[in-house]
Amino acid sequence: MNELKRVLIVYNPVSGGAGDPSLWLGQVVNRLCKEMPAIVNVIPTSLDMNHQDLLPHFANCDMVVAAGGDGTVRLVLSAMANCPSKAKVGIVPMGTANILARNLELYEENILSDPLDDAISVILNGSEKQIDLGIMNGHYFSVAAGAGPLADATIQAGRFDKANWKLLAYATSMMHKFALPPVVFGITADNDQFQLAASGIFVSNVANVGMGMLSDTAELDDGWLDMCILNPQHFRDYFRLGFHFTVGAFGGEAPYYIRKVKKVHLEVLPIRSPISSFQFLSQRVRNYVSGKSGNLPPRMKEATAMIDGDACGTLPMDIEVVPQAVTILVPPPPEENPAMQPD
Repeated sequence: MNELKRVLIVYNPVSGGAGDPSLWLGQVVNRLCKEMPAIVNVIPTSLDMNHQDLLPHFANCDMVVAAGGDGTVRLVLSAMANCPSKAKVGIVPMGTANILARNLELYEENILSDPLDDAISVILNGSEKQIDLGIMNGHYFSVAAGAGPLADATIQAGRFDKANWKLLAYATSMMHKFALPPVVFGITADNDQFQLAASGIFVSNVANVGMGMLSDTAELDDGWLDMCILNPQHFRDYFRLGFHFTVGAFGGEAPYYIRKVKKVHLEVLPIRSPISSFQFLSQRVRNYVSGKSGNLPPRMKEATAMIDGDACGTLPMDIEVVPQAVTILVPPPPEENPAMQPD
């Protein structure tokens, strides 16, 4: 007889794509109890919960399952990165973007696939994979940290829009940032120091950041983060950037710069940023519509820090990679997956 595994499910009762937990949580518990087999406990998240609150519940667990969106996954992974037991982590993606789950290919993105069934199958039959995390000012992230107007777009995509438009909500939010001037950043990337104006800087742990493919070279287990600096100047840059984020490809050279890093320091410099003629025209149109008078771009004094799509204080940001921080359950290789075997 198989030894019973001890499993804890941390679930978000209000995840954007999840619906009423009574419609899906029981299915997850039932299958794990029967097919693993396991003793399963569940804990709902709350708005004021932090990763320290979870640590006492992780004691003696063989596995912790994060059931919810990217915020729930980040909460569980943050706790696990600080937990001496280092239990395996399973993911049931029930949010609107599910960015880490997409990058781990935990479910098939087609109308014939059942994401919930796919996720449970990975928990039951998956392979173990150690992945890196990033840490920004003491806060862990699995997807990306960033700052600037385009990073703000990932924060300000509304819950209603994300629930109805999914990833297109981020592109819509990004379009609202066209007229905003770039921010002048002071950057220390490993041992190099420089300053530049940018509409967005993302320090990414994954290739797909939700708006689309940001870096084709980013890997979850390579011990590096990808610093992506975006500063579109003209309409064609915004068009290509939006097309790239929507479909994951475009012709020509990308309107941004990518560099592998292990440590990054970002700060806002109180310098008036230069703007292109397209940005100037966009500001004039925006001011006309809103009834405001046109002024020179302000000298920026602060910017919001973003991690995994959520606001997390303000700059300066100190970011570092944490190699092989947690162990995640991922789909097994095709030769080990019974569903992939020929009849």
